[in-house]
Amino acid sequence: MKIILKMMALCLILMTSYSLHAQVLTSHRQNYFNKYSERLPAATGELDKAFSTPEGGKVKLNFGDFAFNGVVTSSIKRYDNLYSVIIKAPGLNNTMLCVSKRINDDKTVSYVGRIINENYADGYELRKENSGYAMNKIRTDALIEDY
Repeated sequence: MKIILKMMALCLILMTSYSLHAQVLTSHRQNYFNKYSERLPAATGELDKAFSTPEGGKVKLNFGDFAFNGVVTSSIKRYDNLYSVIIKAPGLNNTMLCVSKRINDDKTVSYVGRIINENYADGYELRKENSGYAMNKIRTDALIEDY
C-alpha cells in the first residue's frame, strides 16, 4: 500500500512539473531590423504619401536611413476623420506597414502605426514626439503569439 502511494505521489509531481515547463514562453523568431536604428524619424510628408497613393499603387517611404518600398494593399476611409492604409513590402520579406490618420476636432492631424512582420521578433511603432513623429523599435514577439 505504501508503494502505491509513493508511486502516485511521484506521478503527481512529474505531471505538475511537466505542466509548469509547458507554460514557459519561448520565441524562436529572429530579429529582422538589427541593422537599423532604434529610432527612425518619420516626417508627416512621408506619412501622407501613404494616404495619397491609391490601392494597388506602389509607394516609397523614407524613414531616415530606412526606405520602405511597398504596394498599398488596403486603403480605407472608415469615417470622415479616420483613414487607414496597409502597405506590404515584398522586398522586406512581406513586412507590413499599417498606419492610420485621424483628423481631430481642432483640425490637427494625428498618426498611429506599426511596421511588423509576423515571422520576426521585432518591428517599429509610430509615436508622436516633441519634434514630430518617429518610428521606435519594439519587440513584436510579445504582441504576436505563436500557435
